[in-house]
Amino acid sequence: MPAKSNFLLGLLVGVSCLLIGFALSTLAYRYHYLRVPGAGLIERMNHELNLTPAQRDRVGDILRDTRFKVTQARQDFEHRRHELFWDGLGQVRGVLTPEQQKVFDRDFTQPWAHRGHSGGDDGDHMPPEEGAPPERPPVPQN
Repeated sequence: MPAKSNFLLGLLVGVSCLLIGFALSTLAYRYHYLRVPGAGLIERMNHELNLTPAQRDRVGDILRDTRFKVTQARQDFEHRRHELFWDGLGQVRGVLTPEQQKVFDRDFTQPWAHRGHSGGDDGDHMPPEEGAPPERPPVPQN
């Protein structure tokens, strides 16, 4: 008999947890602590601002254009950041002796290639504190 009562107690606790979770998620959606999955910005604006079809079309055009500009700015930033990092490495290399440069070239200019980074488009191909890409080795300065 204790096994049956344990089962019923477990079932009661499980059902109670599901009901509490359902109630909490319903409240979270109602009071906008959570958003409906898949509802984009245009749909939310349309729903909350009662946009006309012309306004909805114009807002969509503006947001698409802005998304493109933001993506381009992010790519430009990443490119410039990588250039600055590699220029800095080139300057560091210029301070070193020829023996140090050999070790530097071996251990500090291509370490990301050894870690399996292949230049994906996530934009960050090395440790965050260093910020360098695997694309371009520093220019040797003798």
